[in-house]
Amino acid sequence: MDFAILVNNAQYVLILGGIIAMSWFIQKVIKPVPIVGTPTSILIRIVSFFGFFIGIALIITGAAAWQSQAHNVDTYTQYLLIIAGFVLILKPIKDFPWAALLGLIAGGLAVGAVYFFFPLPETVLGIASIWVYVILFFIPAVLVYMVFKFIEDVLKLLGTLLASRPITFIVGLICIVQGILLLLDSNLFTLLLS
Repeated sequence: MDFAILVNNAQYVLILGGIIAMSWFIQKVIKPVPIVGTPTSILIRIVSFFGFFIGIALIITGAAAWQSQAHNVDTYTQYLLIIAGFVLILKPIKDFPWAALLGLIAGGLAVGAVYFFFPLPETVLGIASIWVYVILFFIPAVLVYMVFKFIEDVLKLLGTLLASRPITFIVGLICIVQGILLLLDSNLFTLLLS
């Protein structure tokens, strides 16, 4: 799949990602305004709902620019795209119990495979087959849960750090400034490093 349209419009993707990353701050600032506060607050909530998908778009844009060595996106902007994407992606998924879900799926697949492909007799070694199925469910479920619980905890830690309000504010602000400067044929990182 060709992601050239994202790479060619990286500045707009950066600005959109920055606005979504800073949506909590924008909502706090605009909410007290009498006329535009409530409608804008509702609009910000709707936009922030799509933050996960914009995060995916940011990561894809950064990876595609990196792979194609795009001339309009420098290395620091590629890093910024990927970091901002992770900030937006990790925010909603850090609270989801991935290990439990994957453990249930693994246990269910194991029992389903045995039930459909190798059906057990009524009793196995004097134990009712229902208990054998329960044991066959719990063994892979617990093993998969234990492996993925560590990964889930690491993602939760990263999500807590990256999705904290100061970090999202800083990353969002840098994204917006870099996007605007890219529109003006300039670059934040060349300005800072020169």
